[in-house]
Amino acid sequence: MFRRRPAQPPAAPLGLEDLEEQPRPPLVSRHNLLWGVGIFAAGVAWGAAVAFADSLPIDLGFIAFVLKVVVGFVFVIGLVLRLLFGGFEVDRVALIALLALGGATVGLNVGPTIVPAATVSGTFAFAPSVPAGTVTTAGALECEWANGRWRIGAVRTITPIDGLPTPHQLTIDFLRKTISLADDKGSNLMAVGNAAFVSPADAPPRGEGDRSGTLDLDLLQVGIDSAPSDPNEVQARFSWECPGPPPS
Repeated sequence: MFRRRPAQPPAAPLGLEDLEEQPRPPLVSRHNLLWGVGIFAAGVAWGAAVAFADSLPIDLGFIAFVLKVVVGFVFVIGLVLRLLFGGFEVDRVALIALLALGGATVGLNVGPTIVPAATVSGTFAFAPSVPAGTVTTAGALECEWANGRWRIGAVRTITPIDGLPTPHQLTIDFLRKTISLADDKGSNLMAVGNAAFVSPADAPPRGEGDRSGTLDLDLLQVGIDSAPSDPNEVQARFSWECPGPPPS
């Protein structure tokens, strides 16, 4: 009357049957090929963006930093999460990394860049008020148009600044916001920051792209090898005029 139930295989201790290796999906499939093409294309786009960012003027370097550090960090974290939660498939994760890095290498070599910096000759006038009795200097100036050539990146006096114990050269870097008046003996007077780049109220406004303008300079001695005869402070009015950038 009663049918005996078929015998069941004994249960694996501690549920170890859950640890049995599951069959892996095939590596070559339409889905995986589409993912591979997408990862490679993303790498090319990232490399091209980094190449462009690296060609920008130095004051826009934060763009390259974000692309290299932040995007790279997110990519590495994504690979780690893929290992931890997508199955510990080292070979496939390595393949993803190779595809992305290969695309990035291609992008770095074919990505667009802006035109490089170029230097032209301009003129300047340096009229000091401190130290007292120093003379006005006027002469030739090097004007460096920054990468992209839409603004002046730096100016450097070719004619030495007179009236000081030794001839000094003035360098104004508009991108790093630094001004330096230095000789080759250890004297170096500097001003740093936006406050050092304010035009006086009675002077014409600075020209488009800083190709011309006037600054009231207040420079302090920072050279640790300066001699006792070197000035501790120089105040002066500096005016410059630069021609337009050369053709690309």
